[in-house]
Amino acid sequence: MMNLARAGLACALLVSLSGCATTTPEATAPAAAAAAVAPPPPYTGLASGSLGGSLDAVSRTAANNAEIAALNSGERKTWRGDDGAYGYVAPGAATGDCRELSHTIYINGRPQIGKGTACRAAGGWKLNS
Repeated sequence: MMNLARAGLACALLVSLSGCATTTPEATAPAAAAAAVAPPPPYTGLASGSLGGSLDAVSRTAANNAEIAALNSGERKTWRGDDGAYGYVAPGAATGDCRELSHTIYINGRPQIGKGTACRAAGGWKLNS
């Protein structure tokens, strides 16, 4: 009987201690927080300047997104805005971290062309003036 009581006590003690764990603050911090990187600044492209001065906000965003896609892929990208404006971005060959680009925007059927060079910066692209 005594051995049975001791075995029960030992089991109860083990069960109560099994829920305890030693952790350090580093072990409880989320891994994402440790690897957090600031997002790249918003891209301000050719369409954000005088080239796209008469574009509405939706068309300007579509034009800038096409610039980013063309810079990333090295392939021509087209876009169409809500206000009837449309255009295409033709990227040049990459030179190191930079790439030339030509952006043609059609507003009321009339083409407007802008050219520039963008370079990789802070995880994104930055248009050089």
